[in-house]
Amino acid sequence: MSGPAPLLSVVVLNWNGAHLLPVCLDSLRAQTVQGFELIVADNGSTDGSLELLADRYPEAQVIRFPGNMGFSMAVNAGIRAGRGEFAALLNNDTELDQRYLEELVGAIQSDERLGMCAPKMVYYDDPSLINSAGHACGPDGVVVDIGRGRPDGPWFGRPREVLGACAGAALYRRRMLEEIGLFDESFFISFEDADLNWRAQWAGWRCRYVPTAIVRHREGVSREIRSGRAVYLGLRNTIHVWVKDWPALSLLRHLAGIWRGLRRSMASLMFRGYGGVLPAVLWGVVSQMPVMLARRRRIRRTRTVPAARFEELVSGSSREIPLTPFDSGVRLGMVRLVQQACAGALSLLILLLVLSAAALVDLTEKRADGRRRPPPAKR
Repeated sequence: MSGPAPLLSVVVLNWNGAHLLPVCLDSLRAQTVQGFELIVADNGSTDGSLELLADRYPEAQVIRFPGNMGFSMAVNAGIRAGRGEFAALLNNDTELDQRYLEELVGAIQSDERLGMCAPKMVYYDDPSLINSAGHACGPDGVVVDIGRGRPDGPWFGRPREVLGACAGAALYRRRMLEEIGLFDESFFISFEDADLNWRAQWAGWRCRYVPTAIVRHREGVSREIRSGRAVYLGLRNTIHVWVKDWPALSLLRHLAGIWRGLRRSMASLMFRGYGGVLPAVLWGVVSQMPVMLARRRRIRRTRTVPAARFEELVSGSSREIPLTPFDSGVRLGMVRLVQQACAGALSLLILLLVLSAAALVDLTEKRADGRRRPPPAKR
């Protein structure tokens, strides 16, 4: 492709979203910032999406996959195809305010330390409610959307530093992505952005929440968020994040809160009829443990910030940021008590496995660091 590289690449993920694309792409056409390149990564749509793009949006460069390759692989292909200094990711179920791109680009250009920016995401059907104001880490060790389901208000009107951004609508600095790597494609979908957020923080990059960049989101319309497959990936990938990104000492320090949260989540899945996915989750964690630990080693060797920064993000989130409490839906009763006991035992088994593996990697890497360190110069 000839010509100077654009400042901005916009990557839209699509999977059978012909009914959603016009709202999203028309809002891009109406942006106050123009001159960006538009890339649509299509995950094997069969609903006329490709014909719609060719007929009504010829400016879009379309990357076609033969089937649904997941979020990570598709958007990674879009990012690689782009040439912009910044990459804006969008789900096809979004609609942007006119100044959305202008506000995000202006924010990220104002500070070289910023590797990403998070917009104010509100619900499409009720824009008075927050969908996401960036990411934070809850007391259970799970990365969550700030303000999810809460009424918009003064807290959400101020820019601030956050852990990271929801990849359904976010802006990334290409230089950061080239340094830390793109989204982990083994995650397929769910929590791939949480993993990238932690990797960015370990490498010394920051994220800013930009409340003046507003996007309306039809959450869950573009994918099945309550299917057994989605439940499996959500829980497995949550654990993968701990394996890859959390220091062993931090896992130990927050073990009680993480265990309570994981037990509650597993009991909730049993209560809602998804208990059958738990053995698959355990196997998914165990079978992919060697791969995740190898990636953990790479992250540890390239990190540039101390563990204190990690603790600041974890502990600061639970104290200062409005996080929506999790309602498991589980009520007391003999069957529920049995479910709680089973969930408690399984979650403890998984966490002990994760902690042991993480500690082993951290200890071996610490010894290796000592051997790699040059001896002090003789006087």
